[in-house]
Amino acid sequence: MDSFSYKLFKGNVFKELVKTLFEDFGYKTAPYGYENQFSTMIKTELSQNNSETARRIRSSPDLVVYDQDTKDINLVEVKMSANEYITINKIEDYREFWDDAIMVAIINDEKDLFYAEKIRDIRTLSHRKYHTSKDDFRRIQDLFPKIKSEGLDLYRKLAVKMLNATSFKPDQEESGDQEQSRSSD
Repeated sequence: MDSFSYKLFKGNVFKELVKTLFEDFGYKTAPYGYENQFSTMIKTELSQNNSETARRIRSSPDLVVYDQDTKDINLVEVKMSANEYITINKIEDYREFWDDAIMVAIINDEKDLFYAEKIRDIRTLSHRKYHTSKDDFRRIQDLFPKIKSEGLDLYRKLAVKMLNATSFKPDQEESGDQEQSRSSD
């Protein structure tokens, strides 16, 4: 599996977790992002194109989240980090094309793990290259009030397991396997 495919796989795992979380708390969801709309061949081509249209497509949010009670509809971009901080590489593209969307971040900070913020309100960083849950995001239930803190425990446990399971890089894992097989010869 190449690096691009692995990133898509990993993103899909966490997107499904967040999608299920929303649905379990009474929100309606639907896939939205380019990962769902295009074939692998087109995605590979788009990843190498830096036109405005390609950037807009690549940065399209992952989900549509709808609250039937309030009639609120939101586009949601899902990000994750196994660290206590998160690097958002395309924040300028998100702001340019999707500033009214909400970013949901799964950040392994041993507190809430699930955070959210309107993309327009995520600050631009000048002196450091990462965002933290404390400085840049609110708890997910602050933006999606149907989500109750007491109901998040199962999702926190799942998120930690998933962060641990997806924390290796394919190249490192493969080279480790090769070294192990050489040492057992």
